[in-house]
Amino acid sequence: MSAPTTFYFVRHGESEANAARRFAGQTDSPLTEKGRKQAEAVADELAKVRFDKVVSSDLSRTRDTADVIASRQAVPVEVVRDLREIDVGERTGTAFDDARGLPNWRDDGFVAWPGGETLEQVVARSLGAIDRLARENPGKTICVVGHGGINRILLSHFLGILPRLDRSPATNTNISVVVTDGRTHRVERLFASDHVS
Repeated sequence: MSAPTTFYFVRHGESEANAARRFAGQTDSPLTEKGRKQAEAVADELAKVRFDKVVSSDLSRTRDTADVIASRQAVPVEVVRDLREIDVGERTGTAFDDARGLPNWRDDGFVAWPGGETLEQVVARSLGAIDRLARENPGKTICVVGHGGINRILLSHFLGILPRLDRSPATNTNISVVVTDGRTHRVERLFASDHVS
């Protein structure tokens, strides 16, 4: 059995879609000024942790947040497309308040977003990426800058509760910590946001 990998899962700073309370999904919604300040704050918080690698999805809101964290550590950012946010299909751009009747994976297994992804598809691609990173980096510490939906699904998997989702509040730039060898998982911190003002 290889040495476990420690993952710090960080949600990106506030994006324009977050500020407008709209589903961005896989569209490229850039950080707001507040989001850039949040990226600096989470980078300050994480400066005491030594990362061997910083990883982000290919969308600018995660890449830009990851760049701030990585610059403090003098490590490059590895872009992993499979970590991008859930494809919400026809709901892309929809206001949260107008999105009644959305699929609830907690109650209904592998329902698909209309024109988008099923939970099964999201888990396969995102967990596949994390499993690969764990295999390739035994004993290392990796910062993964991701998205609210994807991080919640991954953390729910590590907690062993899927298809139900952990519904704890998860603000922009929250931090979760998971230690895993790919088979056994220990969640050490869940959606922590003490550093967010």
